[in-house]
Amino acid sequence: MQSHLLVLAKAPVPGRVKTRLSPPLTTVEAAAVAEAALADTLEAVAGCGADRLIVALDGEPGPWLPVGFEVVRQVPGSFNGRLGAAWAFAGGPGLQIGMDTPQVTPELLDEGLAAVVEHGSALGLAEDGGWWAIGLSEPHPDVFAGVPMSRDDTGRRQLDRLRALGLRPAELPVLRDLDDAEDARAIAALVPQSRTAGAVRDFLEPDLVDVILPVLDEREAIPWVLERIPKGYRAIVVDNGSTDGSAAVAAELGARVVSEPRRGFGAACYAGLAAATAPVVAFMDCDASLDPGDLSAVCDPVLDGEADLVLGARDAEAGALAPHNRLANRYLARQVKRLSGAEVSDIGPMRAARREALLDLGLADRRSGWPLEMVLRAGLAGWRVAEVRVPYRPRVGRSKVTGTAAGTFKAVKDMRAQLARVRRTLRSSD
Repeated sequence: MQSHLLVLAKAPVPGRVKTRLSPPLTTVEAAAVAEAALADTLEAVAGCGADRLIVALDGEPGPWLPVGFEVVRQVPGSFNGRLGAAWAFAGGPGLQIGMDTPQVTPELLDEGLAAVVEHGSALGLAEDGGWWAIGLSEPHPDVFAGVPMSRDDTGRRQLDRLRALGLRPAELPVLRDLDDAEDARAIAALVPQSRTAGAVRDFLEPDLVDVILPVLDEREAIPWVLERIPKGYRAIVVDNGSTDGSAAVAAELGARVVSEPRRGFGAACYAGLAAATAPVVAFMDCDASLDPGDLSAVCDPVLDGEADLVLGARDAEAGALAPHNRLANRYLARQVKRLSGAEVSDIGPMRAARREALLDLGLADRRSGWPLEMVLRAGLAGWRVAEVRVPYRPRVGRSKVTGTAAGTFKAVKDMRAQLARVRRTLRSSD
């Protein structure tokens, strides 16, 4: 017989799902967490070895539903009745779960299905006293009869019922259901790279600052950088076409990873800016030349309302900046002051500003001119631009910009284009 994996779920509609998350969340935020949990659950189900994938749904399907799933409407009535009807549709052998354990994996589900085949039934208890999974070799009309649901003894009572019917269920691992804010935080910590963890961080642990880290083959430096991200700051790693597994390393370490296939430093920075949700964003290279521990010195004036844009002026160690880089920075700093009025000494990669204000600046460069364009536009817009000295060390690996002749040529060309644009704008306004 064909095996199945059955998911009982509610469509993530505000006010109808995860109501125990409100408060502290709004009903809309709670529904967003529910949708993330459902999407994570269905992704795990889609990866398991069951022959049929079935969702018994209360509500309407949405974009969270992957292809390949059968959808059956939940019948009206008690939860026990809905469970029985869903099993009558699905048949057996199979394993049924809900949308409350987004930490499940395809491997765990396959183990549950195998236990059903071997033992005829299986039950996975939940930490709160309920159950998260039940498996049967075939539906039984009385398996849920008389079992009180949503209580701290539901799991024990369900186990007693199975035994009363002559079944000897295999015991699956105990999991934690996502019911309230404490559950959400605990589950997010178990699967930090999941959609659920991302939603929990966005709504239950909002970060003061999103740190945007453009990455192109920085596998060796990423661990050093990420482990130094300060508390209250979230790393957003923007993979700009790496071939060394940088994105996977960052995801494994809990960073949010955004893919930007269009090559260019500005393209990567803008993708991170668009993905950010914190009120303040910071940018820095992910090559270990800058220490994230220095971010607070750069971000604090923005957080405190004392500055609109703060640059980390590099205090470079010997060998960290080539002589031509130092000369170029001094030249660019003079041009920025002359054209926009902003007094800076270095067009450095570590910087911070308010996210919405940066979006309103309308930065257009998607290559190496992005850092200079930001400072020029900020100065012309009357922003309060400040500098903070930050240590700068030799980077890990070779620079993709100044480390090659082609990269250096492109950077110079992009920078000149930004200066020329401002000069034309100023001449036309005279």
